Amino acid sequence: MSQLTGKGAFFRLPLLICEKREILDSDGKMNCINYANENRLFDKLNNIYKSLPSGDCSGCGNCCMESVGTNLIEFINIYNYLENKPELKKMCLDKIIDYYFLEYIDKKPCPFKDKDNRCMIYEVRPLNCRLFGHWKKEDYNKNLSNITQRNREYRDLIKSKYGFDISDKVVNYKIEYCETFIPQERYLEKSERLEFADNLMILDSNIYSKGIIDIDFKDRGIVEYFIESLLKEDTAYNIKVRVSKDKNVRNRAINRLKKILL
Repeated sequence: MSQLTGKGAFFRLPLLICEKREILDSDGKMNCINYANENRLFDKLNNIYKSLPSGDCSGCGNCCMESVGTNLIEFINIYNYLENKPELKKMCLDKIIDYYFLEYIDKKPCPFKDKDNRCMIYEVRPLNCRLFGHWKKEDYNKNLSNITQRNREYRDLIKSKYGFDISDKVVNYKIEYCETFIPQERYLEKSERLEFADNLMILDSNIYSKGIIDIDFKDRGIVEYFIESLLKEDTAYNIKVRVSKDKNVRNRAINRLKKILL
């Protein structure tokens, strides 16, 4: 299930034992897009989005600071949206590469956030973005505490496995509960939030069960989906470890990647 995070700087488990993984290639993505169109999965996704309660958001952008958990159908929807906007796609991919490969070094905002704190993919933003603000404060802070603890455990794991420290600023970064968001009627119960997530999982299962795309079924953030559409998972992670450990190769490696991939 996609992680309904409390908007902390949540690290998804890396490929600690590197295996060969198939890249989320162009044919796979286009097959997914075609299947989603033919079976009205995008329409069903939008109907789920439309069923979400509304609220008054100040638009401060303070919550847009992570690679938010995303379902496969949502990634395909976002990818399809960007395919029709080549300049925006290139801009987003440039920022996605920086976010992913520098994630352990520097805390960066969501790569889809522009300089004016606006979402560049607002029309197709994921469920987790749409649900932010609808959490009860007690639920949110409990989840945030769990994320912080998991990040610290992850930091220790990376230190023991690869011999470098993830930045304390990154590990301990918290997106605090939004006090200014005003829900239309009331805050959502956990069961209600999870029901929306389960509905997206049903759409995902339509794609996975047909064997249309050959990727592992696991929790991914929006950044991870896009990275896996550019590079094999193990290759990307090995580069990430290398540039995190060695600042002398960091900029050169990332710039070279951009020249090759963009």
